[in-house]
Amino acid sequence: MNKSIQQLVAATNELAALPTTTVRLLELLDDPTVGAGPVLEVVEKDPALTANLLKLCNSAYYGLRRQVGTVREALVMLGNKTVVTLAFAASMGEVLRGSLTGYHLDKSELWHHTLAVALGASYLASVSGDRELRERAFTGGMVHDIGKLLLDKHLGRQLQHIEPGCSADELRAAERSILGFDHAEAGAALAEAWNFPPDLVAVIRYHHRPLDAGARVGGDLVIAVAAANLAAAALGFSGGTRPLEHTELLDQLAKLGVSEELWSDLAGRLPGDLENMLSLIGERT
Repeated sequence: MNKSIQQLVAATNELAALPTTTVRLLELLDDPTVGAGPVLEVVEKDPALTANLLKLCNSAYYGLRRQVGTVREALVMLGNKTVVTLAFAASMGEVLRGSLTGYHLDKSELWHHTLAVALGASYLASVSGDRELRERAFTGGMVHDIGKLLLDKHLGRQLQHIEPGCSADELRAAERSILGFDHAEAGAALAEAWNFPPDLVAVIRYHHRPLDAGARVGGDLVIAVAAANLAAAALGFSGGTRPLEHTELLDQLAKLGVSEELWSDLAGRLPGDLENMLSLIGERT
């Protein structure tokens, strides 16, 4: 790991540790045999988390036949892993909602971007029919940009020299010029300090250069999140960077295995999915 990144992570105070509930949910996410008991124990101790979780579970995105009124009902209807994934997303929202002045991002702008990427990655992964990959892709989308939290907290003034509305490649080049590393590298270091699973660390490290991930752990997951990141930007949920032109977008998506037809399907549903999800938790795009 770059020594400067190590020093930055070590110097972090409130970002040095996630909230206790989020840490426990992350542990449950990495348990393939997680039972209902541990999930109930974590979620039901946090009334605000329980409320937000039920709102997410009852969203049109999951298409339940009937609404659920308790965490236990949600576990029966959606399954333990899906509920843990949604609870983790709800808890991460508290971490991601703030403004990032160094990146010229207003309050909740990063949160809306990450949620759009989570929804998009989940949809792209669902095409494979792999439910576990779908849930993991949602989580990967939620955490892919955590490096911006780390850099903005400590290096906001330097980062303010970056032009607002630059492309993703220009942003990373500017970060590297100023700092010697970019937010993807910093985010991966932070994720390792937070004991994230290796596949989520890979998502964070390679989400701007997914083809470099190759056959490493989390390869399919990296591609789903990277493609969703491009798609979200094109649909207006960029997190502060300029989206690709349409032709280049289609070219980049094709390299990641996303056809023009699949992109069209995603473009047609993602804005509505995001609006619905945000309205359920009392926000708007």
